[in-house]
Amino acid sequence: MLLKLLFTSLLSAGLLTVSGAQAETVRWARASDPTTLDPHSFNTGTNFVLSHQMYETLVTRDAKGKLVPTLATSWKLTADPTVWEFKLRPGVKFHDGAPFTAKDVVFSLQRAKGPTAQVKSLLASMVEVKAVDDLTVHVKTNGPNLIFPDNLTNLFIMNEAWAKSKGAETTQDPASSTENFATRNANGTGPYQLVSREQDAKTVMKANPQYWGKGQAPLQITELIYLPIKS
Repeated sequence: MLLKLLFTSLLSAGLLTVSGAQAETVRWARASDPTTLDPHSFNTGTNFVLSHQMYETLVTRDAKGKLVPTLATSWKLTADPTVWEFKLRPGVKFHDGAPFTAKDVVFSLQRAKGPTAQVKSLLASMVEVKAVDDLTVHVKTNGPNLIFPDNLTNLFIMNEAWAKSKGAETTQDPASSTENFATRNANGTGPYQLVSREQDAKTVMKANPQYWGKGQAPLQITELIYLPIKS
């Protein structure tokens, strides 16, 4: 599902070659445009696949469907079978340079469970999320939930300070035409960062030079242009 996984597979197979000595642009056309860049507003695949280029989740799936670490390096049930512990990746930065910490995870999961967030259905069993320290998060569910991490593959992590300072503390309401700053702007930890956004026309992204996962994403592709072509 993820474009970055597709690119990595093609590069490994030798089916896609790019030169490290010059900038490379990929134009990515699809039949529809995401309704918003707010990562928690709509629960749709079209929105998710673009968000995955700029934002990241605690866990994701590899090309074979296996659950693998992303912003979380490990996860396990604690002695309390209703509490999951996530250990977070150190040294990660958001596109604006802010460090990624447990507070951002707590904020993001709480935001994603807000009344106007369509993705709240993915967190139906979550009753509490708290930061144990800067790189540890505990999530309590309303009973033992062995598949809780599987529900996190499309729950993107936002920077708490950025969202609050930009008036995007709560999600854009899918039922109305109102917008917030996150509707047309993004600040994630992903391999590509937003350059410009023209709804239903073009979204331009550039490679994130400080991406923690260099070698795992095709950063030889320095510019990614998403083009909705309905016909």
